[in-house]
Parts: sequence; structure tokens; C-alpha cells
Amino acid sequence: MKNKINAILGLIQIILSVYWIYEMILLYYKYHYTDILFAFMYPNWVLFLNIFICLINIFYGIKLIRNKISLKKSYGFFGISLVIGILINNFYYPI
Repeated sequence: MKNKINAILGLIQIILSVYWIYEMILLYYKYHYTDILFAFMYPNWVLFLNIFICLINIFYGIKLIRNKISLKKSYGFFGISLVIGILINNFYYPI
């Protein structure tokens, strides 16, 4: 039973991370390859940092599915990275 719960929660973690990566890549594409004018644009380092954090979350999700890491460690890092991503996205002010 615990293996199934870990597999489901690991899959949820992977899906959320892939969605977050998709959104960051879409923003990067809109910034550089369309004629859309934005009132505020995130710098590239913020987008790439979010993508890097999500790749690490995907790695932890895979490890959770394979029972190589505990649920507490995996979702602990997921929660911390989610908070860091939200803080970077919402409170970054360009100079």
C-alpha cells in the first residue's frame, strides 16, 4: 500500500514540475520570439533557475517512485523549492 502511495505522490510531483517547466519555457518563448509587449518581464536567470529547480524536483519524484528516498524528504524539498520559486517570481524587483 505504501509503495502505491509513494508512486502516486511521486507522479503528482513530476507532473507539477513538468507543468512549471512548460510555463517557464513558454514565457521565455514569448519574451524572445513574439511581438508581445510586456509591462514586466522576468530576467532569463529567473526563468532558468525555476527550470533547474523543477528538474531537481523531477529527479526527487523519480526517486520517490522507486522508493530510494522517503516521502518526507521528497515533499520537503518540493515544498521548499515551491516557496523559493514563488518568492523569486513575486518579489524580484529589477533595479
